[in-house]
Amino acid sequence: MGRGRQKAKQQKIARKLKYLTTDTDYDELAKELSEQEPGIGSPDPFADIDDQYADKDVDSAADDHASGAAEAAPATQEDDLDEYAKWAAEAAAKATSGEFPASAPAAPKPAPRKPIPMPMPSALKPKKS
Repeated sequence: MGRGRQKAKQQKIARKLKYLTTDTDYDELAKELSEQEPGIGSPDPFADIDDQYADKDVDSAADDHASGAAEAAPATQEDDLDEYAKWAAEAAAKATSGEFPASAPAAPKPAPRKPIPMPMPSALKPKKS
């Protein structure tokens, strides 16, 4: 089939779809929309699936680790945070006491570069008199 006939068929179908008037059952539409109350459910369509697999991940993690190892993990994180807090406090004290220099000395500015001459067409060059 040639492109002209194919295009004509597509236009005919598009015109039908555009101007086709169907009787809308507004009562049925209202029923369908009222079934879903606003504020109920998550706007994320995958939230239920995430919850389903999140529970399984927690269960499998508990099965994989011994109960003592699972309880020790949060304590390790807290210890790391405590060490970081101590280090941050010491660094702040050193910075305010003047032990650390406030800022590094500024580097000398490089010498300005010579501009590159750009070629100019002879029609734009100023005429010498």
